[in-house]
Amino acid sequence: MQTLLIPGFVVRPARLEDAAAWASYACLPEVKQHTSSTASNVDDVKAEIQRCLAGEPNTPIRFVMLPLGEKTIVATVGFHSISSAFGTAEITYDVTPSQWGKGIAQAACRAATRWGFETRGWHRIQATTVLSNLRSQQVLQRCGFQREGLARKLRLVRGVPTDYWVYSAIPEDLPPLASIISKLS
Repeated sequence: MQTLLIPGFVVRPARLEDAAAWASYACLPEVKQHTSSTASNVDDVKAEIQRCLAGEPNTPIRFVMLPLGEKTIVATVGFHSISSAFGTAEITYDVTPSQWGKGIAQAACRAATRWGFETRGWHRIQATTVLSNLRSQQVLQRCGFQREGLARKLRLVRGVPTDYWVYSAIPEDLPPLASIISKLS
């Protein structure tokens, strides 16, 4: 699997040995607050990684991000709800709270979206956010995603049917790669 290129980070596919580091922040209430994540411990995160390692055509994909020269995972980005038959996927990302507001989610979202179009050949990548997740909505809009509308009671969030905003990007929505690289340099 070709990897993502994000300046300032080592980005690689998630491995089972990443479960504890990822869970150390992914299971925090402030991270889960605006998501449908059900992960509450290392075993839950390990199960997510195992799904990514299944190797089937529609298997979820997850990359971990480590700042260059460091050994601590600060973010993940990837895809779920992949349909190889229809050429679509849904993007997902998370960032450890100590790194919020530093542009990591935006860099990850941009790189992963481009990777999905160029490497996987998808023609549509969608994203969903609970209505209260304003930060993620801003990330998506900055990355060229368009808000399509409201999906009522799309997913259960800790047992409660919850409304989501639906966003999508298609290849022609993305800015040229050169403009992205100049902003990150």
